[in-house]
Amino acid sequence: MGCGGQPLPEGMPRLYPASIEVTQEGTPLEGATVTLVSEDSELGRWSPTGITNASGVAVLQTNGLYRGAPLGTFKVVITKRVTEPHPHPELAGAERGTPEEARYDQLNRARQTFNYVESQYSSIEDTPLTIEIVAGQRTYSIDAGKKVQETVVRANQ
Repeated sequence: MGCGGQPLPEGMPRLYPASIEVTQEGTPLEGATVTLVSEDSELGRWSPTGITNASGVAVLQTNGLYRGAPLGTFKVVITKRVTEPHPHPELAGAERGTPEEARYDQLNRARQTFNYVESQYSSIEDTPLTIEIVAGQRTYSIDAGKKVQETVVRANQ
């Protein structure tokens, strides 16, 4: 059984309650996605993930459905990507083919998306972060490096 009482899929290892507190320069990092990636081929298909709350805490769920994480050593990938709000959301309901719709589309394409975590932490290959999930330990802490705001280049620009 998973921590939530649901039967686990066949082959899924036992899961243990786990949460990760993520800080960035000593401050809780809210709204970041934390993904644990195992290099063990047996665990590789069971990916614990979570999204940090206002306190920077992500409660891990494996495969998005089952509370907890399997035991083992994992690389930690952290991402936080935010697209700036649309400057004129009221134009979103404009009729097809009108100048208002064209203006909305133009403004939408110009919106920028930013990464708020250094790129090394969001790459499986480059992340220096690792964590070992062990029986009896429920909380873990990691630091996501320095605060950044890097523009994401979109393909349609």
